[in-house]
Amino acid sequence: MDKWKTIKERLRHLGGSVELLADGHKLQLVKAHNGKRIFVRVFVDGSIDFEWTKTEGGKPVHPEGRFWRPMKRAAYSKKHYAALKRGWGKKEADRMITPRVIAVVPDFGTEGATVAHLKKHFPDLEIKADEVAP
Repeated sequence: MDKWKTIKERLRHLGGSVELLADGHKLQLVKAHNGKRIFVRVFVDGSIDFEWTKTEGGKPVHPEGRFWRPMKRAAYSKKHYAALKRGWGKKEADRMITPRVIAVVPDFGTEGATVAHLKKHFPDLEIKADEVAP
């Protein structure tokens, strides 16, 4: 079975988890909930340090942040576009409503989104040896 399918399969149910090795770091993916929504949380080397959420120029400041989801937000919502265009001009108004990466967060909405991110950025990751089923 493909390693990406194996990861998705293990995260299919609430409480599911899998340990991975990527770029010299140990990742633990855990499917959890907070009472309102279900998500996949990524632990890097067994912990989450919210210092790792910082970004500069859309890239994570700390190397551990590369494993997390980039969070994009715009300075203003599109409903304010007309007023921004009148006040600042079209070019500046377009820049103000364009989403930019403002942080990286350890939660992904689905296991598919988690796998897609890891597949894109870490194609050579491995499932930890003691995690592989016989």
